[in-house]
Amino acid sequence: MTTSVQRQFHRNGQLREAVPLRGGRRHGVVRTWHRNGVLASEERYREGLLHGVCRQWDAGGKLLGEFEMNRGTGVQREWHDNGRLEMEVSTVRGVFCGRTRIWLRDGTLLSERFYLRGQDVTADEYRRAAKLDATLPHFRGRVGRPLPEGSARRQRIHRVFVRRLLGKPNRREAAQWLRKKADDQTRRFLGRFKREADAAEFVEALYQAGAAEVIVADIYHDQRGNQFADALVVRLPKSSPQRRAVRAVGDKLRKQKLGAVEPETDIDERRLYLSLA
Repeated sequence: MTTSVQRQFHRNGQLREAVPLRGGRRHGVVRTWHRNGVLASEERYREGLLHGVCRQWDAGGKLLGEFEMNRGTGVQREWHDNGRLEMEVSTVRGVFCGRTRIWLRDGTLLSERFYLRGQDVTADEYRRAAKLDATLPHFRGRVGRPLPEGSARRQRIHRVFVRRLLGKPNRREAAQWLRKKADDQTRRFLGRFKREADAAEFVEALYQAGAAEVIVADIYHDQRGNQFADALVVRLPKSSPQRRAVRAVGDKLRKQKLGAVEPETDIDERRLYLSLA
């Protein structure tokens, strides 16, 4: 039977993921790494199904949590970098079965769904089925109340995400970051822009349109000292025409297949997130 290991890398050359395969299915320990080289997660697989103890660490090497699976059966978990639960998924032999929940980084319940052998059902439907079938996972506690759909939900998701980015220490004002000293031989790589000059021109266009501030978020390095970033956070003006103008500049990313703008439409957000990955 053919065995192989699939590997993917971060833009700074650091190994991002190593996936052992046997016969085309995951078999062995799948590992991921943070961009600074610190181990991020270990998931054990047997013939395509999670089997064994799985762990997750933050970028500083602190253990965030662990869970144990038995041939695809159990409750899988993921954690935010602040230690709060991000996701909880119940499966039986690799198939969704039981309760699945997702939380924002601030602890807000974003989603709670129930599955019966892969089919989406209501909580009451699942409870009735579980009473008749002892092999089905039982969930504890009350049914949650996820954040309802609407503009308030979109605003909260966006606000929590941007707050996390701006809370990281490795950020700089974009124009200053791109404006290097004469003796600085390292390079700046902003998303998919091929040249530093192109990135600087884009940042200047945001300011000319009315942006109050443009921040390069979550900067990382390679071994040579070159710096990389895959996101911009733009503080928007209050003026409606200027807000539209800034969004128009950002929308060029999508048209040129260089990135995306979040949120896609104006929800009265204070800051715009430009994904350049």
